[in-house]
Amino acid sequence: MKGKVRTRFILCFVSAVLLFAASPPLYASVRAPADTTTRPAINLGLYGYYGFIIPHSEDIRSISDSNPWGVALELSFHFTDSAAWQYLQAYPRLGATFAFYNFDNPDVLGNAFAFILYVEPFLAAHKKFNFSFRLGAGLAYLNNVYDPVTNPDNLFYSTKISFPLVANLLGNYRLNEHLLLRAGGTYNHMSNGGIRQPNKGINFPSATLGIDYALQMASFPRRQPPKASTLPRTRHYLFALLGTLKDRKDIPSDKLPLVGATAYASQKISRLSALTAGAEWVADYTLKEELKDQGEEKDFQRGALLAGHEFQIGRFRFSQQLGVYVYAPEPARDPVYQRWGLEYHTSGKVFAGINLKAHRHVADFLDVRVGLKLH
Repeated sequence: MKGKVRTRFILCFVSAVLLFAASPPLYASVRAPADTTTRPAINLGLYGYYGFIIPHSEDIRSISDSNPWGVALELSFHFTDSAAWQYLQAYPRLGATFAFYNFDNPDVLGNAFAFILYVEPFLAAHKKFNFSFRLGAGLAYLNNVYDPVTNPDNLFYSTKISFPLVANLLGNYRLNEHLLLRAGGTYNHMSNGGIRQPNKGINFPSATLGIDYALQMASFPRRQPPKASTLPRTRHYLFALLGTLKDRKDIPSDKLPLVGATAYASQKISRLSALTAGAEWVADYTLKEELKDQGEEKDFQRGALLAGHEFQIGRFRFSQQLGVYVYAPEPARDPVYQRWGLEYHTSGKVFAGINLKAHRHVADFLDVRVGLKLH
């Protein structure tokens, strides 16, 4: 699976943070607002984008010379109560974006229609001028995908349904009680996660300008962060089974299973952060067939040690890990790799999630996993 992945970690940090509204401690606190210090603000937004495509591979350099532009309509809820603030030490906004992107190359790249969910903490939201950063993920419909006969140049994506990832940094200026002027930069990524090849993935940074109108206003009281001594220092031990189907390199339409297991420890170091360390084992049956075709008798299984970090927001975990192969009879693309993950933890011991493995900017596979968490 090929594709630019340095923004996929952005994916992991996003798609779940935006779901932390489902976490009972936070969501319950905002469902029954009492006054303007607890009820969320409700906003409508209109945004414009203009940018350029990053030619992250020589194969796509010739079709990357364009300036994508887009427009978006948004609906968001900006939470203001103390429970919401305690999660991030900032006032978080949860929202949905309906966006249209024109890739400035209709014959090859066409257009995209995207639905994106996002989370956006605001720093110093009580001030007239403040900053915010957004992380989001969703689904996109692409109307001019790769075709070996009619559109062989579009190596960015080969399925009409793709997965957009978004990260941005915005400066916000409050014009009055209802209007918020916003400007900054946005980083966009779209790919199909390796469902079908080719899948280079399209990355397009863009300048962003927008305005929000508050349908329901709210106040943002100034609050103090908790003392460090009150923060928990919890350690958990986790075990998970993982699996997926992966394209064969010689026959892309033929998929074979990939299975594995991972075990690691998670040591909480702050309210939102934990350090992780562990190991994983993976058996890739596409590699087995590849070695068989080459007449090689090497073991197709690989083992590695992992270390990294995870954000813990409600019942969601957003992880970033670095892996080092310690057993790889058939060497991988690189001796080290990255993993970006998103997990949901139940109130008991069970958790489930998805995880992306990549060697630098090239994705290897996206797996689904289920596991147990022990104290």
